[in-house]
Amino acid sequence: MTKGELTKIKEKVYQHCGLLLEGVAEERLRKAIQDEIQKNECANLTAYQKLISQDSQAFDQLINHLTVNETYFFREVEQIQLLVEHLVPQILANKSPNEPLRILSAGCSSGEEPYSLAIALREALGAEVAQRIQLDAGDLDQNVLKKAQQGLYSEFSFRGVDPAIRRRYFLRKDKGYQLIPEIRQRVRFHELNLLAPVFPKRFYDYDIIFFRNVSIYFDLETRRIIQKKFYELMPAAGILILGSSETLGNNLGVFELVEQHNQYYFVKGQSYRPNNNSASLELEPEPAAVTPAELPVFESPVLTEQETAPSPKLILPELQTLQQLVKDKDYTRALHLLDRLLMQEPDNFPALLLKSWVLLNNQDFLAADELLNKAFELDAWSIDLLLMKGLSAKWQEDQDLAAQWFKKVVYTSPDCWPAHYYLADIYRHQQRLEAASKAYQTLVRILTANLNAADATQWIPLALPAGDLLFLSQRHLQKLTADLYEREK
Repeated sequence: MTKGELTKIKEKVYQHCGLLLEGVAEERLRKAIQDEIQKNECANLTAYQKLISQDSQAFDQLINHLTVNETYFFREVEQIQLLVEHLVPQILANKSPNEPLRILSAGCSSGEEPYSLAIALREALGAEVAQRIQLDAGDLDQNVLKKAQQGLYSEFSFRGVDPAIRRRYFLRKDKGYQLIPEIRQRVRFHELNLLAPVFPKRFYDYDIIFFRNVSIYFDLETRRIIQKKFYELMPAAGILILGSSETLGNNLGVFELVEQHNQYYFVKGQSYRPNNNSASLELEPEPAAVTPAELPVFESPVLTEQETAPSPKLILPELQTLQQLVKDKDYTRALHLLDRLLMQEPDNFPALLLKSWVLLNNQDFLAADELLNKAFELDAWSIDLLLMKGLSAKWQEDQDLAAQWFKKVVYTSPDCWPAHYYLADIYRHQQRLEAASKAYQTLVRILTANLNAADATQWIPLALPAGDLLFLSQRHLQKLTADLYEREK
């Protein structure tokens, strides 16, 4: 498959639904095309191109391969708390008793987000009030919509879920956990192409639209087009909620950015604009603008170099402040401040690394990998970057790819003992006994000489317990030595 042939299909996908397929996503497209050629028994790529130009279902099947449906219940729970504790009560207070409140989960994937909203609303407001709320959910991928309608989930979807919630709303099945019918019936699922020229009438008059962790698939102009569509789907007033890590980067002039209880979102009209909103003041500050107490690292505006007019540029938080927030796992505040810094300095390498680390720890692998790829263009030999690439692959259970990245780390920095430990762990599970033994020996040598040896990272807080890892490595070494002896007998 030539670059030109691949580009033609990329352009067809982009024109259809706006998906931007570069880097990792381009490789996903290449593999999807190969799989679909085989599945449809096409003689060659030309035959497949003809098929998808004539058969919309075949083209839809290709599209279904191209998104990463990485989600779980109660993701970014602070936003859900804001919804049920503040936004929904405020909107209901402005409606007549018989008037419904309508919510759309756009890019709903396998359903964890809209079902989380349904559960949270019932828990916070009770069954009777929750009945007034209509929940719709849409996605481009027909396969995940079928899964969402089934409401059957594996253990992987329950990261961070209160066990009491799982007991109350899910039934244990042989293949996972089945959502109870009462909640499944609260959500209506629809196929939704965000770039469709015309939306069906059922997609209008939404008071709140969730569009979380989806914008990373689209370029800037496509995101602006989608926001304009959302604007049209709302009545005179409405609320748009994006993922906390992407909100500030999507302030495109369509909606007004606002802040409430340390959570940022967008509003249409004035009805749901919070009192004393600080978000717009910080983005377009007046000379005497007051900084919110929640963001103490910002200071008042300064003058331009010519000192003839006030400048809207803010004094940005110091990187050490951001690093400490990340180290303290104050991820919500860290992401807000990192987004502000990256808005003005998109190539700030340490900020890219710190945000990537937060996203990795939130298991938002796709968004993290996108940032890491951008950072890779700035410095391909950063130890922090190489370690995070390895950890991203490891946590996504691609151990071979993880090992490749960790090997690059030890090649670049032979004394980076965390990389030796990660490599040893991978080799041990792969039964590569000699390679595992060698990696453990290197770690033992480094930490025995100095238990406080630096881990070679500059920005990300690995915070690995050196003493514990030394002890474990010594234990593993003893067993590996015995296993190798038995193998040689």
